[in-house]
Amino acid sequence: MTNSSIIPGGVNDVLQKSAGSYEPRGRLDPAGFERHVSFHTYLPPADLAPFIEHFWTIRWDQAGNTYYSEEVMHRPYVDVFVSLQQSGIQGTFRGKRTYVAAGSGRIVGIRFRPGAFHAFWGGAVADLQDKIIDLQQLFPWADDRHTERLLALDDQTAIHHLIKLLRAINPQPDSNIELINKIITAIETDENLQTVKAVARRFGRSERWLQQLFQDYVGIGLKWLLQRHRLLSAAEHIRESDNPDWVAIAYDLGYSSQQHFINDFKQVLGKTPVQYKKELTVNSPTHARPRSTPPES
Repeated sequence: MTNSSIIPGGVNDVLQKSAGSYEPRGRLDPAGFERHVSFHTYLPPADLAPFIEHFWTIRWDQAGNTYYSEEVMHRPYVDVFVSLQQSGIQGTFRGKRTYVAAGSGRIVGIRFRPGAFHAFWGGAVADLQDKIIDLQQLFPWADDRHTERLLALDDQTAIHHLIKLLRAINPQPDSNIELINKIITAIETDENLQTVKAVARRFGRSERWLQQLFQDYVGIGLKWLLQRHRLLSAAEHIRESDNPDWVAIAYDLGYSSQQHFINDFKQVLGKTPVQYKKELTVNSPTHARPRSTPPES
């Protein structure tokens, strides 16, 4: 690892904010999140773009209130994050999580593309599943004193320092990372790709090979990812419809019965589709209801 001192000067390039509004489908109440939390993303430099989805910052100031953000994984990301409350490496969490924003705070983070943390990590990515581990396992310098100094910097300078540390690891290009991201994009844009068999046929690989690829690089199976995508598609349909057609949603997402859809939805999101819709209505801006770790995708 190169010299890890934090020097505010020497930042020549202004990081570009990600184009458009970034609204992860994994947020179960995206409108509520936007009202309570300031969230910005920044595009990585070209040499890190094969590995980094974006850098991100979060700020909140609840002024005595507390905000609860319910989220479910969208894509299988790994996040590295730094804050005064907690810093760490967050793997893919498979269940629903509730993040709490109380008082005021700030987080600076790195979101790796699906499968790309493999290029920085010597261990098994599956070992990060459902965990937040010590940041020093990636950046040995990251004790409390250094994280406090980093967080004393403005957002752009802090992110440039993280860029320097990532470059020092010298990640190597990997065609498997690109394949994983092509597969995930295809799943998100083609409703016909609802099974591992269909994905294998599309990409000319065996089902077993694809399952192993996702286990090695992402830490979760492709079959599990397909089911999660279907449920988040359902949640999006429910949010966007005033009167959801429950039978049509279940059918369009490939469920054999409405009950099967309801059971899967409740198992992951902790509530039935009807309950989810009612809570969204209650928590809308016209009915308002009132983290400290990074958001799920």
